[in-house]
Amino acid sequence: MIPGLFSSDGGGNLFLIVQTITTLLFFVGIFFFPKIMLWQIDRKMRSALENLDTFRTDTEEMFRSKFVDNFSEDLEDKMDSLKNTKFSQPTGLDPAGMVGKLEHVLDTSEDKFKRFVDKNADTEDEDELADLNMAFKGVMGTHQIYKVVRHFRKLIKGTQNIQLVGLVRMMLPVYEELAESQKGATRAFLDQAPIGDAIGPLVAAKMITDEPEEVSKNIMHSEEEINDETVHVLKSDGPGARLGKYGEAVDQLAEENDLEAIVTVDAALKLEGEETGTVSEGVGVMMGGPGVEKTKIEEAATEHDIPLEGIVIKQNAPEASKAMKKEIFDSYQEAVDKAQEIASEYDGEVAIIGVGNTCGIGNTKDSTRGVHNRLRKYWKEYEEEDEDEVSYMGMMSIMPGGDQAIHQSKIKEIRNNLIYSVIRT
Repeated sequence: MIPGLFSSDGGGNLFLIVQTITTLLFFVGIFFFPKIMLWQIDRKMRSALENLDTFRTDTEEMFRSKFVDNFSEDLEDKMDSLKNTKFSQPTGLDPAGMVGKLEHVLDTSEDKFKRFVDKNADTEDEDELADLNMAFKGVMGTHQIYKVVRHFRKLIKGTQNIQLVGLVRMMLPVYEELAESQKGATRAFLDQAPIGDAIGPLVAAKMITDEPEEVSKNIMHSEEEINDETVHVLKSDGPGARLGKYGEAVDQLAEENDLEAIVTVDAALKLEGEETGTVSEGVGVMMGGPGVEKTKIEEAATEHDIPLEGIVIKQNAPEASKAMKKEIFDSYQEAVDKAQEIASEYDGEVAIIGVGNTCGIGNTKDSTRGVHNRLRKYWKEYEEEDEDEVSYMGMMSIMPGGDQAIHQSKIKEIRNNLIYSVIRT
């Protein structure tokens, strides 16, 4: 103790001075701290907007370079209009028929973008048109994300609402990661390179020996003899970037054949610490997205009392939408072996479905032999990146209540606007 600091002979004045200054600083801090927080978040959002603007500009330039040589004024106006498309979910006031209503709205939106691409693109190749159609969603996605973050910045500046700061600070890394993923997905589509989500179709294609037939919209079917058992293999029609109507195909297959099991193979969201490309088994329909096709498969399986088996290949959300990593590609053989092993556990016919976006993946084993060559340049780029990087999108979704929090925030609207349709984990 310093002598005289708290004494009654005048030294106690120092204590009073310190106490007074501390009290003043406390009240000054209460007044200025929110302003400091607002200044910090505005600075961070300004930096994020610069990055997002770069992402959307680069994405649109990539798309334009492959879409058409000369943009007319009318085409510019139409593209600007479509980039701002509003997706309205069907009402849930009457739950009856909700799946059908959602499917109808989704089909309408798909047809809308397809008409735009088919009418204006320089190419007439069906696979290239499918790639351009999917790439345009990346253009729309990066644009919408930029608008959302700009909206939050103006909202915070205008209202000085300190509660919004915490929400935006938490979501900014998610938005930036999502926009970067959309840019990477667009590049892959335009390069006709498989994305991480294409691992399901790759596994299916590796089991198809002859040209399959189309059994529903953009879904190919092949009946194969594997280990002396009949196996029905389904996948999206490649190598264009397509998803297809899995539900209708499975329902038709279940009606016409006595299936003992349905095995779905798809990419799945990994937890931090899990290795990319890890192959695991599951139960149920391994399928993401809005849920329409998943519901139809579940209904068909329930009606015909067919067990639902699954195989998942682990990856984070950005890895699922960007060009396929080597670890994911190398996992296909293990996934094929597991699918065939599960099929061999049943005495009768089994359906194996390669779920996912089939960009860059053909419909037969022979057509997939050169896939790795289109991915080599991406693998070299990935080697130079930080392998310990954490996925904010994945982290948010596995937090307690995190998925609900995301759905209740603006990111739900982004996903509803179909910019997240290629990341279906």
